Amino acid sequence: MRNEQRQILASIVFVFVLAGTSNQALATDEKSNNSAQTKGAPASIENESVIKLEPIKVIGIVPDQNTKPNTSVLKGRSLRLQQSDTLGQTLEKELGVSNASFGPGVGVPVIRGLTGSRVRILQNGIGTHDATSLSPDHAVAIDPLFAEEIKVMRGPEIVRYGGNAIGGIVDVNDQRIPEKRAKKPISGSVESRYDTNGDGTSSAFKLNMGKDQLAFNLGGFFRKRGDTQIPGKAIDEAFVEQQFGLTEIQNVSGKIPNTDSKGIGGFAGVSWVGNNVMAGMSVSHTDNRYGIPKGSHNLDPSHLGGLETILPRLRDLTGFEDIFGSQALFPNIRINMQQTRYDFKSEWYEPMRGIESISFRYGLVDYGHTEVEGGSPFTKFKNDVGEGRVEARHNALPNLTGTFGAHWIDRNFSALGVETFVPPTKQRSLGFYTTQDYTWNKWIVRGGIRFEQAHVNPGASELKLRGSALPPVPLPNALDYQALSASSAIQWNPLPDVALTLTLNRGKRPPDIQELLALGPHLSTRSFEIGNVQLKNETVNMADFGFDWKSERISARINGYYNRTDNYIYLRNTGLVYEIDNEVIRQRCVSDSECVSIFAYDQRNAEFAGFESRIDATLYKMPRGNVLLTVFSDYVRGRFVNGDRDDVPRMPPLRYGAELGFGNSLWNTALRYTRGETQTHPGKNETSTGGYHLLTATADYQIKAGTWGDLWLFAKGHNLLDEEVRNSVSFLRNFAPEPGRSFVFGLRASF
Repeated sequence: MRNEQRQILASIVFVFVLAGTSNQALATDEKSNNSAQTKGAPASIENESVIKLEPIKVIGIVPDQNTKPNTSVLKGRSLRLQQSDTLGQTLEKELGVSNASFGPGVGVPVIRGLTGSRVRILQNGIGTHDATSLSPDHAVAIDPLFAEEIKVMRGPEIVRYGGNAIGGIVDVNDQRIPEKRAKKPISGSVESRYDTNGDGTSSAFKLNMGKDQLAFNLGGFFRKRGDTQIPGKAIDEAFVEQQFGLTEIQNVSGKIPNTDSKGIGGFAGVSWVGNNVMAGMSVSHTDNRYGIPKGSHNLDPSHLGGLETILPRLRDLTGFEDIFGSQALFPNIRINMQQTRYDFKSEWYEPMRGIESISFRYGLVDYGHTEVEGGSPFTKFKNDVGEGRVEARHNALPNLTGTFGAHWIDRNFSALGVETFVPPTKQRSLGFYTTQDYTWNKWIVRGGIRFEQAHVNPGASELKLRGSALPPVPLPNALDYQALSASSAIQWNPLPDVALTLTLNRGKRPPDIQELLALGPHLSTRSFEIGNVQLKNETVNMADFGFDWKSERISARINGYYNRTDNYIYLRNTGLVYEIDNEVIRQRCVSDSECVSIFAYDQRNAEFAGFESRIDATLYKMPRGNVLLTVFSDYVRGRFVNGDRDDVPRMPPLRYGAELGFGNSLWNTALRYTRGETQTHPGKNETSTGGYHLLTATADYQIKAGTWGDLWLFAKGHNLLDEEVRNSVSFLRNFAPEPGRSFVFGLRASF
């Protein structure tokens, strides 16, 4: 423990200065954005935005809400350089954010070690309502290429979004609904990229059109890539020997089979924009098809040269036909995902004295994906959701601003087919909330409170396992939950360029559908899941202390936090196994190749402690560009409070590193080094992951074309050392390492 503490302390005091980052454009953007002042703020805190290093986003004709602590915004050139195939990959460089990969087709953001049902992923303020919370092999239904701004929030503001946001929110703004009048009859952008790893190509376009009070947006994208290339072997053979007792397996090197993907989609939006009123809507569709690495589902009997993960070296299948059938021996798994969204938005600015705006947002989401095994559809997941929000923003008193709102979700979920481990279910929730900000001299006090009621109505009277002698589990007609959440923050500005912030949150999360009602095998994660209808609300108590300082050439941000979660819901390894072919539960496997581990949803108190730190400095100012240095580090440790104090599984490791950049507003080069330490606290029945050295580089150049537009050329190099990186937050880390060395080349034209 002392060595670990010394290691953490050393990383805070001196976070290895190697190579790294930021670009002049980003520094320029921050400077201009941070100069914005909060309306009505006294002169003594007029530099509040500068202190917090966060921009104010303008919607329509009035400014958005005051910037909040624990909020980071990714936009502009920095966003373009970080955009990747998945949302998790796009955000993995942000402090406190990791990427829960499940092969290259899936990347879900992890915030301070929390993900799934604890982190809400939004698209223009309305949830994506895909199946990411149900299982880690399901992709986020957002294409990052469309993003104009991505906001990560962890402060008092999260009470607006419900219990499923207790770990934070990620809001992707792609401006598909026009929010202001068009400046030109037609404008837009076209972008194309090529990735050497897997011969990946991606292209996207956006068009903005309009005349007078009508505005139109139109966009589309296409993405395709082959199997992911890796520097070494796909399978961690030491893990296979430890978990399954197998010393001879067939492995592959250089790539991960069945990890190719293809996606296509588009949107159209229209708005009427008046002097103080706007109303608009958009329609979008996404089609995403990707493979699940064979490590999770085993292998196809007709392709034994593939990724055999848990079978001994075999020359033929003699004797296995009676166990697995003649057609397939865990064949390739493909996921065909489709989503159609209808989004509506209207805002009325300054309808009366003391009211800044009244807004309405509503989204209808028709989501579905089919899991295809061996070319045949096995299971169809369906999620039809309506989500709405009505909100009024006020400035009733000179120093007091805030919101009052109502938020509701109506969800119909079903999973039909061979892997039906959750019954058809209706879920409804209704919440009322308010958030308030009060400014006084050098102090800013923020607070929020939300009351939420959730109703779960299973479409079955009992849970019964097909073909099993186990007795059925009776289900109640309905499950009801009430949750009261509150949050607060106090900010002190002792000097114009210094801010100290203390944030206290207490949030409650009702259990999700799969946590309550799961019963059956889930082959994508090699597990058999058992829900628990006796689960209670999960309660988070979080304290966060932040320090921000900004001078002309140096800025720093340091956050330390502690999170105590009562009744933390998790999957407990029961020690039992389920034989897939015989459909029976046993204490131990007769044949390792037939078994999956049985996990049961349970509750236990847990605690999370960690920090995030970043220092940006302008080392040299030169006529043709500036030399910029950034050093950074983040860490979180999760463990259960009672009992044997096991580690919470799949936590990110200690990370630290540096970026060094040189450039100006037209061009920039940067080199970034990240060190990920060995994860020695993987959780019970989990395996450790080794440390890694990750070196990346970026270069870009902007060509001004006068009144016609701009042309932006860029290149990125990822994992330049070609290291084997196994992601500790990934379920597939022992079967599918992160991609090896890759180079991305692209261009973007705007007009």
